[in-house]
Amino acid sequence: MQKTILAGTAAALALALPAAASAQDVAAGAEVETTVEMDANQQAAYDAWPADRRAAYDAWSPDLQVYFWSLTPAQQRGWWALTDEQRARVYAMTPQQRSTAWAQIAAQMGGTAATRNPSANTAAAASASGNMRFVQSTMVQDAPPPAEEYPVCGAQIQDNCINPREAGKNYGNVPLDYWPGRPASEIDGPLPAQRPND
Repeated sequence: MQKTILAGTAAALALALPAAASAQDVAAGAEVETTVEMDANQQAAYDAWPADRRAAYDAWSPDLQVYFWSLTPAQQRGWWALTDEQRARVYAMTPQQRSTAWAQIAAQMGGTAATRNPSANTAAAASASGNMRFVQSTMVQDAPPPAEEYPVCGAQIQDNCINPREAGKNYGNVPLDYWPGRPASEIDGPLPAQRPND
């Protein structure tokens, strides 16, 4: 199952750099067979990956491959959750921008701020599970205060008003207590307020 980063981090990454090449573009010179030498632990990790992940790694430029191995385990899990374009944008960032981006990615991955910053809490970073966690943030908007009294709707007032029947008036549309069989816009003439006897 492909993991995706939430829109918030994607937007933050998009704003961090106005334009960056995608990882596929970075790997465009992949015809020139250059590979990064892996140590025994890296090779074992590579060999344990599924075929699609190995193919994705092999398509990266050597710079991206070297950068991937410089990441912490929690950051590597986050790296796989990014798209190729997001990976290229993270790689192209300054160290300070990367630190901020990794903190955002780690927060969305359900962990803590697992950054390359030495002052980060390494115990907390190591305990990050790496499982994708979707969160919802609430947007609060100020609504106008309710009016003490709303005017009665009419020909001139149709917004922020109360229907005449709801206001206790004896005029205006009468709500039906039955379904007439088709929408009112398709019915010519007025409808009776009560269901007609069949």
